[in-house]
Amino acid sequence: MANFDQYEKKNGDKAWKFQAYLGTDKVTGKPIKTTRRNFKTKKEAQLALAKLQVDFEQKGLEKDGNETFQQVYDLWLDTYKTTVKEVTFMKTEIKFRKWILPKYGDLRVNKVTVRMAQEIINQWAKETDQYRILHSTAKRVFEYAINLGIITNNPLSHIMMPKREKQITTEKVKAYTKEEVKKISEYLQSKSGTYRSEYDKTLMRFLFYTGCRISEALALNWNDINFDEKTVTINKTLSQTKHGYKVSSPKTDTSSATISVDDVTLSFLKKWQLNQKEFMLHIGLTNPEMIFCGIYKQIVTHHAIYVRLQTITERAGVPFLGIHVTRHTHASLLLDAGASLKDVQDRLRHASIKITMDTYGHLSKETKVQTVDKFVQHLNA
Repeated sequence: MANFDQYEKKNGDKAWKFQAYLGTDKVTGKPIKTTRRNFKTKKEAQLALAKLQVDFEQKGLEKDGNETFQQVYDLWLDTYKTTVKEVTFMKTEIKFRKWILPKYGDLRVNKVTVRMAQEIINQWAKETDQYRILHSTAKRVFEYAINLGIITNNPLSHIMMPKREKQITTEKVKAYTKEEVKKISEYLQSKSGTYRSEYDKTLMRFLFYTGCRISEALALNWNDINFDEKTVTINKTLSQTKHGYKVSSPKTDTSSATISVDDVTLSFLKKWQLNQKEFMLHIGLTNPEMIFCGIYKQIVTHHAIYVRLQTITERAGVPFLGIHVTRHTHASLLLDAGASLKDVQDRLRHASIKITMDTYGHLSKETKVQTVDKFVQHLNA
């Protein structure tokens, strides 16, 4: 069984490729599939496949150190999948499919030279700022080939890392002002009486006043809120998988923490807890566990909140600044209130102060300038 397809290369030229099933690996019992590219015509691709099938019938795929990168990658991937979260696995697969396999896939791992690896990373450096990550990811497959005894040396360990010209950017994180947050709040307060309206006003209040990530908020249960201690425990997140969304552990250890919640936000949550039970009781459901689930207890996704936030901001008369704006606004208003970057780091649960400084350092500088201006105005009053 084989598929032949024409595709367009990056330089605009047309070429042919085929994907074919050759048989079953006698050692692993797994099907052996192969992909070959860069044929000028379909006939040339068909002839190449015919020759490959004859060779396979006679001696199987070349072994004893002649495995392709694709073959080693397939073995490595089976093990790698068991060591990471599904969302990380999915992102890694995308990197290989989009960038790495088109370059290395058909190459014999024992034939890859330092020069070939250097040319590949040089090309990546021209095309994407992710070139270092792509290189280190591909390097892991060659390390695995060493473990398998296929090669003794990793050619990717000996390249010179190109330095990409740093793109000068003035883009900064976007955050709402106190006035804009007030506009959003007033709009939400004007809407009431439905599950969605009560849901939205509670979620937005919670996000703006805790700095919690949206994925974390959507995974929260009612037992994560301690009304007596005035805290929320964040120890899980909503992750996307190949089969939909599921609640999983947070990405980093520092993401798990118990943070304080202000009295007004707690009152929003208490009211929402009662309203949620009442709304669900009308449709025959009881005892909701998740705080921000749908009325049928279903998970609400990031995309749904993204769309809602677009609608809310448009109707409130403020610009839509993206899905992360609530977290950025929380950090901005903390700094505005006189908090230090260290305070912001602790509140947002960043793994290092550098992350906080890189993200919000410019806001801190602006706050300091505003503080001096207020001081001068006060003296001149």
